[in-house]
Amino acid sequence: MQAIDTTELEKTVAGMSGNPVRLHLGCGGVRLAGFINVDLHPHDPEIEDSSRDGCNADVFADMTALGLDAATVDEIQTYHTIDHFTRWACVDMMTDWHRMLKPGGRLVIEVADFARCVLWLFHPIKKRREVAKNQFYGNQWDRIDFETHRYVWSARELKRELRAIGFSSVRVTHRTETHYPGRDMRIEATK
Repeated sequence: MQAIDTTELEKTVAGMSGNPVRLHLGCGGVRLAGFINVDLHPHDPEIEDSSRDGCNADVFADMTALGLDAATVDEIQTYHTIDHFTRWACVDMMTDWHRMLKPGGRLVIEVADFARCVLWLFHPIKKRREVAKNQFYGNQWDRIDFETHRYVWSARELKRELRAIGFSSVRVTHRTETHYPGRDMRIEATK
């Protein structure tokens, strides 16, 4: 794995000069306007990765060790990334995000809901059954370790964990902006 220089992200944040600091973590090929788009893995044309469309990161950094000071970030958004980490690594990562968020700061997570995936395993439509099964393992075809899934959260469990970390308000909906509405969940948490 390449060495990541967290000072690149620190310099980018320092250069925001009074503007809101909004991080899009694990951006992959999706670029959010008004956000610092962060990913660990640059696009490598030598690797066949059917899970994402390239990489449009502004900064390459490890989202488990961003190295930012406490209370410096206004908002963090991450889509279908936390399932690529073990449960304990994800809890540590979300705890660090809470530390970095300013009071009133916002965390948005979209990811598959375990309970919905289980229901979809028995869906009469074959495509939904396949989508549910794939969620448990992630991309197992392209031989890319970072594209495999390591944990599938339920809405109840993730909400409980975010409250235990210290988020004051945690709202869960199954109306998502990405991937599979009905299978996936959107969590909006406030510090």
